[in-house]
Amino acid sequence: MNEKIPVVMVTGYKGLLGSTLMRTAIGGHALVALTADIRDAGAVLSEIEECKPRWVIHAAAKTDVAQCERNPDEARAVNVKGTKNIVDAARRVSARVIYISTVSVFDGRKGNYAESDTPNPVNIYNITKRDGELATLKYEKGIILRLNIIGVHPDGSRGRNFLEWLVNSIHANKDVTLFNDQFVNPLSNWTISELIKMMIEKNVQEKILHIGSGDTLSKAKIGNLVLKQFPDYRGTVTEQSIESIADGVIRPKQMWLNCARAKRVLGKSLPTIASEVEAVFSAMPFNAVVS
Repeated sequence: MNEKIPVVMVTGYKGLLGSTLMRTAIGGHALVALTADIRDAGAVLSEIEECKPRWVIHAAAKTDVAQCERNPDEARAVNVKGTKNIVDAARRVSARVIYISTVSVFDGRKGNYAESDTPNPVNIYNITKRDGELATLKYEKGIILRLNIIGVHPDGSRGRNFLEWLVNSIHANKDVTLFNDQFVNPLSNWTISELIKMMIEKNVQEKILHIGSGDTLSKAKIGNLVLKQFPDYRGTVTEQSIESIADGVIRPKQMWLNCARAKRVLGKSLPTIASEVEAVFSAMPFNAVVS
């Protein structure tokens, strides 16, 4: 009798990373989406116990920084309680958990953050993601994967992240403001999915892992890389400090990760941001980018 194919379960399967993961072939594994509301502990447990995954990739989260600040209880319900529900259910079936976290758990004062650096979150979103990390670390089979993502949803842009907002603005020839003092080393949704695939296939044992591109740029410079993809754009581009956002939310500036451990563990060099931007747009036709 053939053994049952091991399952990788993905939460947040409708989001940018989750939907990309569902399109990624992971050797020797079947991919299944968790459809339960992660805030519902009973529903999560029932679905995970029925599926009995070997791995759970927990990508579901409430990520809008301003919305989290306005609705902290909802942010905690999803990012903290939801994560605890996932971890508790995974523990019941001895599944390993990869918790998708963020560079934003750091305060952004120095950059080049290594796995050994102490998080110091500065707004509600960042605090709830750190609390989700702590819930994951209490489980011996939990892994924290910190990253910064850029990309366009495989089903078309929904305007929910920096790159999608910029592409939508470009297509509408709207003027755009880019921030020249927030520095990041993001990866595309496609590269992140491939690295997660490698983590599973290599059965990594690290408790915390940082992944990012091989260089660091300001959001403004990344925006200019995107603009080069659209030579017919007729809007005006302005560069400003991220402190010009007048919503009262503190946003860290030096948001880039030291990824030496990931390079060593995965045995893979990391791409440049320019190549990641090109990869995003080569993954789908431009006429499918804007919804």
